[in-house]
Amino acid sequence: MEERIENLNVGGEQLPNSSAALVMGILSIACICCGFGAVIGIVLGILAIVFAKKAKTLYDESPAKYTESSAKNANAGRICGIVGLCFAGVWVLSAITVWILMILGAIASVGLH
Repeated sequence: MEERIENLNVGGEQLPNSSAALVMGILSIACICCGFGAVIGIVLGILAIVFAKKAKTLYDESPAKYTESSAKNANAGRICGIVGLCFAGVWVLSAITVWILMILGAIASVGLH
């Protein structure tokens, strides 16, 4: 019983940037879904991935020093950042496609007259 209690208390520090990675990842998805634009989503997604990478590097160097939950937060932030980047990429490709179709339509309508 004492050994189990000791294992729970090992690694009491939060990973630096783990919460920031999670927040940035969630915000990157929210910005795309709420229509705030792909640029903000791309920036937040990249920041989430960078912060999660830094946190993972610190955790891999000394896992006993940090809590496992903060490592999981960093991983979740990385995943959310990747999803946000994918959503932003689809949004940008859709916007480019719409613009190209609009330009082609305008050229076609001018050519008919």
